[in-house]
Amino acid sequence: MNGVGTLDTSIWAGYIVRPKGDMRLYTCRVYETLQEASAAAQERADSRHRPYEVRVTCDTSQRIIKTFEPRKSK
Repeated sequence: MNGVGTLDTSIWAGYIVRPKGDMRLYTCRVYETLQEASAAAQERADSRHRPYEVRVTCDTSQRIIKTFEPRKSK
């Protein structure tokens, strides 16, 4: 905890999955590998019919790694 009641993720190296453009703070899972996070993002994009982003948890110049759009229904 970092003193304001939120977990400081700067010590973890990992990836999170969020709806595209959503900047709210909420509890989320930290994935250890990019492959695992990418699979989760694609699954959420398809099931919720909106784009999801894979982001890094540590401070870098590029926080958003990849955006996943929902796949078209056949």
